[in-house]
Amino acid sequence: MHTSLRNCLLIALLAMAPNGVQAGLLDGMSFVGLNGEAGKPLDPDEREEITFRNGLFTSVSCAPYNFKSSGYSANRVDDTIHFKAVTESPTHGTISWQGVIDGDTAEVSFVWTKERWYWNTRREYWFRGTLKQ
Repeated sequence: MHTSLRNCLLIALLAMAPNGVQAGLLDGMSFVGLNGEAGKPLDPDEREEITFRNGLFTSVSCAPYNFKSSGYSANRVDDTIHFKAVTESPTHGTISWQGVIDGDTAEVSFVWTKERWYWNTRREYWFRGTLKQ
């Protein structure tokens, strides 16, 4: 691709991104810890690992339920990084994730929803993890 065309495309892509959002900001990071229901302590039996690679967010504990990796958005706010992602499963619904990375710690809230013709499910959870070495 010609250099000037590539530069124009890059400028156009940056202009379309929300203000302050940086693509791939968390790439290469993984956090391990525990999940829990919102408003309750973390569950020692609910181990989780979240990863950021190649612009994609993955929940390792949700993968067996067919939740696929998805793109994520992230931006710096002072000394922290805020991110959002939405993962989907063809059989188990949608999970909306939002979290804050502060140094080596991730604090994340997520909402699982599944719509059915006879009832809907909506459950809120949280995750706290540390950077995987």
